[in-house]
Parts: sequence; C-alpha cells; structure tokens
Amino acid sequence: MPILLLIGALAATVWALVYLRYGSLLLCGTAFVLLGYVFTNNFWQFDVGPVSLNCARVLLVGLVLLLLCRWWQGQLPLRPLQGADWIGLLLLGYLAVRFLLTPAAPVAGASAPPGWRLVASFFMPAALYVAVRGAELTERQWRWVLGCLSGLGVYLAVTGVAEVHGHWWAVFPQFIADPDLGTHFGRARGPALLSVSLGVYLAICLWATWFLWGCAGRTQRVLLGAALVVMVVGLYYTYTRSTWLGLLAGCAVVAWWRLPRSWRPVFLTGVLGLGLVGTIAVGEQIVHLGRQDTDGSSSHSVSQRASFAYVSLRMFVDRPLWGCGFGRFYDAKLPYLSDRSQPIELESLRNLDHHNTFLSVLVETGLVGFTLFVALLLAWARAACHGVRDSQAPPWVRCQGLFALAVLTTYGVNAMFHDLTLSPNEQWLLCLSLGVTMGLLSMARRAAAAPVQHSASLPDVWQPSPRAAMEDPRAFC
Repeated sequence: MPILLLIGALAATVWALVYLRYGSLLLCGTAFVLLGYVFTNNFWQFDVGPVSLNCARVLLVGLVLLLLCRWWQGQLPLRPLQGADWIGLLLLGYLAVRFLLTPAAPVAGASAPPGWRLVASFFMPAALYVAVRGAELTERQWRWVLGCLSGLGVYLAVTGVAEVHGHWWAVFPQFIADPDLGTHFGRARGPALLSVSLGVYLAICLWATWFLWGCAGRTQRVLLGAALVVMVVGLYYTYTRSTWLGLLAGCAVVAWWRLPRSWRPVFLTGVLGLGLVGTIAVGEQIVHLGRQDTDGSSSHSVSQRASFAYVSLRMFVDRPLWGCGFGRFYDAKLPYLSDRSQPIELESLRNLDHHNTFLSVLVETGLVGFTLFVALLLAWARAACHGVRDSQAPPWVRCQGLFALAVLTTYGVNAMFHDLTLSPNEQWLLCLSLGVTMGLLSMARRAAAAPVQHSASLPDVWQPSPRAAMEDPRAFC
C-alpha cells in the first residue's frame, strides 16, 4: 500500500508540474469549484499534523501556485483594480480585524467556528476570485466553464432525484445516503448535505446551461434542453422555497434585460400581478410545505424569520457600529431570547445559527461590515450591468454579464433566507462568475484607454469575428 501511495504521489506531482507550465487559471479555478463541491471532507480527508487536507484545499493550493507561477513567468496580465475590487479588499481587511478583536465565545455550539468561517467563506473565495480575474479570458474557455457547470448541474439533479426516491445505487458519493451526516435527509441535498446549497448550485448551473444553449448547435441544443428539464426537476426536489424564488427572480432579471425598453414597464407590472395572484392562490400551500426532515410543519420555519428579525434588530440597536463580533451571533443572541414584551416566540432560536446573511453580517460586524458587504454586491451588479450594456463587446461577453446578474440574483434571494456564509461553497460560485466579469471589465477599460495606434494588439475579446459582430446579442443570450 505505501508503494502504491508513493507511485500515485509521484504521478500527481508530474501532472501538477505539467499543468503549472501549460494549464489555464480559469479552468483550474473551475475544477476547484466543481471537484471541491463534490469531494468533500466526508469523501476524503487527510491530516498532516494540525492541518487537515481535503480535495478543495489541495486544489486551492494548486490554483495559488499556478497563479504565482504565471506571475513569476511574466504571463499574468496587469489589470487595473476596479471599484468592486477595492471594496472587496476593504471588506476582507475589516473582517480580519473584527475577528482578531473579537474574544472567543464562552458557549460553543455554532455550526461554523469563526476562524474556519472567515477563511473558508471569505479568504478562500477571494483567492479564487483573484486567480480567475487575472486569467486569460477567451470565448472558448468561457464556453468550457459553462459546459463544466452544465455537466455538474445534470449530475447534481440526477443525484437529488435518486435521493428522494431512495435509489441509493445511483447516488455518488455514497456518504450522501448516510442519514446521520448533515441535515435535510429525505430531500435532495447533494454532496454538501444541505438542500439550500444544492438548490443554489442547481439554479446557477441551470443558468450556465441556458446561456450555453444560446450559442450551441441544433443537436447540442436538444441535449442542453433535456439537461435544463432535469435540473428543474432536481431543484423542485430540494423542497426549499428560497431556491425556487431565486430561480424565478433570475428569470425575471434575464427577461427584463432581453426585452426592449418600451416593454419593461408592462413586464414589471405583469410580474408583480402574477406574484400577487400566486401568493393568494398557492401561498398557503407553500408556507405549509411538508418536508420529511422537519419535526413539525414547515410553517414554523417561516414564522422563525420574524423571530430572527426581531432579535437581530434588538442586537443591532445595542451595538450598531461594530456589531457583537464576528462569529458571535450564536451565543450573543441568548440574552435576548427571554424577552416576553412581544408576542413573537423566540426560544426556538436557542440552538440555531442565523437564517439571513444580511442580518447576520449586520449583527456581527455592525454598519461598517454591512455597508461594505452590500456595497460589494452592488458594485458587482453594476459591473455586470456594464458588461450587458457594452455595445462594443462581442455577444459572449455581454452574455457573461447577464449570467453574472443571474448568479447575483440567485445568491441575493437565498441570502435573505439563509446565512450562506456558514457554507463556503456558495461563495465559490459567486466569486468564479464575478471574477470572470470583473476581469473582462478591466480588460475592456484597459483597451479603451490604450492609444489608437496600438489597437491591433488588443486582446481578442475586443476583436469579435465578423459573424459574431453581425449577431444580435439579445438573440445570442
């Protein structure tokens, strides 16, 4: 056995050296997201002294080494930092300082230790973002990324359907079938063992498939259309309302940008009307959605949103500027649960983490952290909108901007119902898609600022083919 391990290590080292020489930063970042999500700690984990290694951490180390290798070889393009990049740096710096100045919790019980949460949900995605932003960005590689996400979505959807129907022979990795691991057993939950995480991934993979469908051939469109149907079924079996709302909100955003300006007010009125009618018609059934993993009806989880909001407001009023401390909501909320001056039930929150990303950031890091966090998401949205509006960009670049808006919408809607910072996987997808968008924006602004006589040496992204230049970007999307 040691000999086999040694041979495997040598082979992996050789392939790693080859990839360091010829590999793509963008595809390496995509592999980190896909393989890291599927092959979690429950699949493989190896302890090296105090450090615990898993697939995601090994791939991240390889991604950082590849980034440093490209920089050392002078092959890493120098792209000016944009507003969103500066906001992200300020957010990371503030969170690190806030973590260092926050004393350890006297009560252990949070699902994610503060140090692990800071590194896994903020600094690891930031490393992915930096690598992808500085990568070579071409239409071919962009299609490869969307293709990989489409394949991941099909796999996750099939796995989720097999979970719900008990076809465990079709479930891989096998640890998903263990009811003692994770939560939400009985629903589609995927390798992360969390239905909301699976739903977010399926929704984003669905959008990747949709935009890939726009530039595919006739035969490929049939296959991609079937993949879209499978993903919708898998998303339904998560039985998670926020993921359904995220997909519907993404549909509204994509449709808004594809419609002519004169039709947008009519479209908005129709969406609001349908939302009102749907709430009246099926709102009660959705609120009381039966789910096998809960002890009672799911309406209790809906009523807890008001409890979280009330407790968060009380905590914010007491510490508005700096918050109660990074990672301290779990124990800092306890004194507020005994409040009987209002009719809202609070005791059910005692053993729970926060269920709202925005309120969690507000309570733990105060107005400073909340402002930086929201400003980063808005700056990313602004950059994505700029990419969609850029009439000088080829169609695939504009589609990437619209894809980034769909990703941001999916993330934002789910963040209002869950604290996504407790699960780092969702930040990976966010930083992958927005890293590409910010890289393209930086390339466009650098190209626009270049002297006219050097225009022939600009990247291919600003030199679309004659066929691409004649295509309607809206039809392409």
